[in-house]
Amino acid sequence: MSDTPSNRKRNSVRRANVTACQRCKSRKQRCDQNIPACSSCARAGVPCVSVDVDGQSVPRRYFLFSSVKRDCMHAYLNVLSYIKNLEDRVAELELALRNQGIDTDSDASRASQDALESTPEAHSSNDLNLLRLLVPRPNDVQHAQDSAYHTLLDTITVPDTVKFPPRPTAIQLAATYFEHSNFFSPVLNQESFHDTIDVLYQDQTSNGQGTSVQKFQLCMVLAIAIRLLNRTDSSIPTTASDSFFASAIGILTERPQATWRGDLQHLQNLLLIVQYTIFASNLSAAWHFIGLATRLAIDLDLLNETRLSVIEDAHENEAEVNKRRRVFWSTYILETNLCVILNRPRSIPDEAIFTPLPSTSGSESSSPLANHCILFRQLEYEIFHTLNYKPRANGTFFDYKSWKTGMKDRLVEWHANVPPLDPTSKLAPQNFFDGALYITLVSLFSPSRHFPHLSEDELRDLAQYASTSIELYREGFKEGKLRFYWRTTPNLFQSGAALIHCIKSLTLQGAVFDVNALKSRVSVCSTVLWGMAERYPPGASYRDRFDEMSATMDEMASELPMDISSDFLFGHNVLPSLNLDGAAALWTSTPPTLDPWILDQI
Repeated sequence: MSDTPSNRKRNSVRRANVTACQRCKSRKQRCDQNIPACSSCARAGVPCVSVDVDGQSVPRRYFLFSSVKRDCMHAYLNVLSYIKNLEDRVAELELALRNQGIDTDSDASRASQDALESTPEAHSSNDLNLLRLLVPRPNDVQHAQDSAYHTLLDTITVPDTVKFPPRPTAIQLAATYFEHSNFFSPVLNQESFHDTIDVLYQDQTSNGQGTSVQKFQLCMVLAIAIRLLNRTDSSIPTTASDSFFASAIGILTERPQATWRGDLQHLQNLLLIVQYTIFASNLSAAWHFIGLATRLAIDLDLLNETRLSVIEDAHENEAEVNKRRRVFWSTYILETNLCVILNRPRSIPDEAIFTPLPSTSGSESSSPLANHCILFRQLEYEIFHTLNYKPRANGTFFDYKSWKTGMKDRLVEWHANVPPLDPTSKLAPQNFFDGALYITLVSLFSPSRHFPHLSEDELRDLAQYASTSIELYREGFKEGKLRFYWRTTPNLFQSGAALIHCIKSLTLQGAVFDVNALKSRVSVCSTVLWGMAERYPPGASYRDRFDEMSATMDEMASELPMDISSDFLFGHNVLPSLNLDGAAALWTSTPPTLDPWILDQI
């Protein structure tokens, strides 16, 4: 039998829902009531219309839509009724269990959540972005107008495909990254990352190699390494770094649940973003993401290894314990570094940490230099906290002078025990430890809330520390060993301000000292600040403030102003407040093309 329209299977529409069309009615012929047109109208090539309840002519396909909609509504109501019955039955069951003394909130909700997380997710829509996965929506916060950081990733446009450089270039950039990271913040393990490179470069003709996390981490390492090289050689452009970072963000937004799983790897991914934003000198973004990282570290209980479950795991897998410790202390280092320079309290106090330093041997271990850097950050934050915060409210007497003397001895001992260094390394230089010692001594001996007045001996010591600090920063800037200008610029400003204070105070006290030598150091400080401001434009505020101070160095009054100590709090009086709106400039709205020439210059 021929497959005519009249013989085809009709759509699943009840005859009661469809009436004969107007053409068949007027011709007084039988209408087969097919949808969207009957066979008679289809053969004639004319519109097949019927009359609705209002007497208006409408295409007969609308009757199908309305009937389907009505059927869907009935099905939806049936589902709601079924769900309500289930909820009532569950509530009755929970009530019965609670009456028997059984906790119903422990396993059921967790099992349901685990089932949701294990479900493979579909590709996200175009308007899904990273920040909406990590922070509340602006409408959900108390002060929506202050949530400008939501624009950080809203406008980013990512490349269609991830383009990795040639394998030798990737290995070279990875070596550059780990030369720095293994010293300052060992977020990733170098051996494990080389395995990632092997996986991603198995078949360069295919883009399907490796997982989303592996691709993300490689893009971030490449982006950070190029930024790092730019800090040591300004002639190296950062265009490729921007492109790799855009690709990394594209991987996150494409399959977010594959990357943000609330585990240790999730924390590592956050810390990679923190490292990048630090090298991009965007403290607003760095502060935001380090906050997410520290909250996750607390949720994972990385700061407390005294719990039984953690101890048992440590006996089972030493590599996993080292990895957990290394990632936690990397979080600690990055947060402490930001908190000190931004004059902000740290989220994890030292008193709450019961996790040892990572081992310096074995799988997933840390380097001796990284552990020594952790010890310095602990001393640095203790000085910052003690000098700038009020004492405990329990009324216990605290001997600040004894603490100050003891802290100086601890700093000198720390500096004397620096592990062996590679003299050829520009990324882990001895200059760092020398500079860290003297700028911290400047902070310790500068006028502060608890030490507003200094003795002549203390002023002479402070002048010596400040002069040495200025000279070390001059050498580091000249040799291209300074990388974090957002940190070194206020440090140099503080050393110069301390030296000016010593010159004024010693002169007023009638002390005999070589004033011309100290003034020459002030001139050197001003010169270096001008050079730093060229590399780091926000540093111009420090430069201008210091020039104002040095211009009044010879204007002696009967006594020093009482608020002079405000110039020693790491230059916070000239540090602009965090502009979260301005942080949007970090993310490229249009990712640059990855020019192979750029990689040839590396």
